[in-house]
Amino acid sequence: MNAQFKKGVLDLITLHILKNGQMTTYDVLVELRDRLSVNENTIYPLLRRLENDSLISHLKVQGEMGAPHKVFVLTERGKTQLEMLRKDWDDFYQEVNDILGGKNDE
Repeated sequence: MNAQFKKGVLDLITLHILKNGQMTTYDVLVELRDRLSVNENTIYPLLRRLENDSLISHLKVQGEMGAPHKVFVLTERGKTQLEMLRKDWDDFYQEVNDILGGKNDE
């Protein structure tokens, strides 16, 4: 998939996958890597930025073995942003689909 396409929707997708509950950085990475072919060099800055924007927050959770790890959760502000981004995406998708799937340009 085109890198610019991915970059434009990563906030939406990340907030969407976090709406279902707590996820570690690794969980987010695996979810995005397996479905969008993104790597950790993309995910770590993305999570940091979303947290700096107060869209997500993290908790420190003690692992079964070893040191505690970060678990990310969606904030109320993040839930609101997700709704707005989802609406924007739906509108954009429809507009592009109308152009690409509309009348044949000959």
